[in-house]
Amino acid sequence: MQTYSVRGRSPHHLIPYIGSKSGFVHIFNDLIPNKFGSEPVIDVFGGSGAFAIYWCSRFGSEQTTYNDNNPVLVNMMRHVRDDPEGLVKQYRIHEEKSSPEYYLQVRKESIQDGLKGAGRFFYLAKNAFSGKIRFNSQNMFNSPMRKGINCPKIDHDKIYRISGAIQHMKITCESFEYYERARNTFLYLDPPYIFNTNSHYNGVPEVADFARFVKTVTPHNNVMISEQNNPKDIGIPESYSIYRINLRRSLQYKTKQESREIIAINYRESAQLHL
Repeated sequence: MQTYSVRGRSPHHLIPYIGSKSGFVHIFNDLIPNKFGSEPVIDVFGGSGAFAIYWCSRFGSEQTTYNDNNPVLVNMMRHVRDDPEGLVKQYRIHEEKSSPEYYLQVRKESIQDGLKGAGRFFYLAKNAFSGKIRFNSQNMFNSPMRKGINCPKIDHDKIYRISGAIQHMKITCESFEYYERARNTFLYLDPPYIFNTNSHYNGVPEVADFARFVKTVTPHNNVMISEQNNPKDIGIPESYSIYRINLRRSLQYKTKQESREIIAINYRESAQLHL
């Protein structure tokens, strides 16, 4: 089993996010052949958008779909694509007022809709403790504030670059099962950590549902799966090639030295690497 190690954040990093794949660029470059750039691609569990942004930056955004079942994340991604200047301005308003008390105040306000909602979520995400983008059962953001009271600066040039890269990207807010009829598509599956015990995510799929989805889409598509669990435990077929990923961060109750993920693919990777 080949092993990779995660590197630092990439130009595709937008917000802190538990499980973000912004440090996986060199791994994706190795395991995704250039020929797949002509295929439609769906980032089924879009999250922070790191994979979708990576794909758009490498192959273009015309056939790319970012999907997440959380309207908060979807609203933010739409404003990154459509109104990066407005999003930056909203963040700067919050930055000027930022304090532990102000953070708790913003946390009580709506973050699902519109530019102001996107700006509030962007501020909360950048200031959340240890990158914990966490929601309660009412989909209200409930992560504590990061240590220290200084609000992080944002790289507005990077946000504009990301916005330019994803200009033609389709953004949807559907359950993952919505895409089980996909055909001749590259599907990237990075579900919220199954068997997660720390409530880092909402909408964690049931194992049986995820396994059934993988079984359905595997014969008809090129599929890449990122997860932390043993492939057999979450229904990944034995026909998939498995790669172990050593992480640079602690994962739930694991120490940094013990924290690992896997990537599974149902196709043969190309010897022609993207450099």
